[in-house]
Amino acid sequence: MLWVVTIAGLILLGAKRAARVNLAVAHGELGRVQAHWLARAGIEQALAILEDDGTAVDSMPDTWYDDPLSFEDVELVGGSFSVTAPPAEGADPRVPRCGLIDHASRVDLNAADEKQLSQLAELTESQVDAILDWRDGDDQARPGGAEGGFYQHLKFPYQIRNGPFRTLHELLLVRGIDEPTFYAEDANLNGILDANEDDQGKSPPEDDGDGQLKLGLAGLVTVYAYELNKDAQGNDRLNLNSADKATLMKQLDFTDALADAVVKRRGQKKFQKLMDLLEVKAAGQQTGPRGGEKDAGKVNEITLKWLAEHLDEITVSDEKRLPGRINVNTAGREVLLTLPEMTKDTAEAIMARRAAAAGPFRGVGELFTSNTVSESQFRALAERVTVRSNVFEIRSSARTDWGIRQSIVAIVDRGAQPMAILYWYQSE
Repeated sequence: MLWVVTIAGLILLGAKRAARVNLAVAHGELGRVQAHWLARAGIEQALAILEDDGTAVDSMPDTWYDDPLSFEDVELVGGSFSVTAPPAEGADPRVPRCGLIDHASRVDLNAADEKQLSQLAELTESQVDAILDWRDGDDQARPGGAEGGFYQHLKFPYQIRNGPFRTLHELLLVRGIDEPTFYAEDANLNGILDANEDDQGKSPPEDDGDGQLKLGLAGLVTVYAYELNKDAQGNDRLNLNSADKATLMKQLDFTDALADAVVKRRGQKKFQKLMDLLEVKAAGQQTGPRGGEKDAGKVNEITLKWLAEHLDEITVSDEKRLPGRINVNTAGREVLLTLPEMTKDTAEAIMARRAAAAGPFRGVGELFTSNTVSESQFRALAERVTVRSNVFEIRSSARTDWGIRQSIVAIVDRGAQPMAILYWYQSE
């Protein structure tokens, strides 16, 4: 009988152990589910703040940019979440910012021309050629680039895109774009200087140990950003390539002669950019902005100052979305320096002006009217920048009371109705 009791005891012990294992597994699974929804709560918090953002411009003082109350260790039942982003330029590179990432603060990989891409210090001439070849629609390789034949003859061949980049990681498929170019010192792409990224290469990745985080392409470019072709009130801008004479006179207060001149000029050749309007001269135009008595107070001459003051109201494009425009209120120094005719002094002046009591910039024209940029600089960059943003990256991380963690990265398009998710990644 003793052996029966012994066996029964062993069976009971085994059953208890199995029950404990099953309970632990169930508890772990429950914890992962809980962590997931805590991280989701961070995403939803960010979406709600973006939805409620009623400001006409997007800038660093906004709640979405940095608000510890909304995004830092927010306690919920069973755990907490945080929404973090890389620190602002000049801040401690080791301390994350509590907010979102504005993709309009980056260079648009699909819209940047050869000259702008060349301004990125991370890229060589050959790498620029390869990027342009990857996204263009032809099969003619640039001197340092590569078209379909190159990729088809690799050990593990694949098709060239020959179209716009769809994700940032697609860059790693482009000839010459290696991991050091893509990541630089930011091995985990969190935009924060971690210990292993500041130890002079004692542990991966390679770094110079200078106390600053060197970003690779992944931290400087985007494939998502755009500006809606609308004014600060959300109204469609007036298209000067299609508006009739009466509309030009009514909405822009043009004189009869100036409205005639605009219509005549576009009939000969469509306006390609807003700066083309400076070529328009009204018949019998006076040296000043006014014509005869009946035109007193009306606009009879398009000057750069007038353009700067009305830039947000007008357009020469029917496109609903204007890609490639960089937000001067949020872009960092390295991104600003990719803009045409930009100098280090001007980039510093823009950053100082937007941080001052008079900042941020309420409109693109304010760059000129505030004397932050010169006349020639404004002509070159006015249609390459914006003060509004639509695409944001949300990085939400959660921790349960039991220590189980989950993180979610979402890129969202606020300009879409309803708001759209463009990219979603969650850790296992």
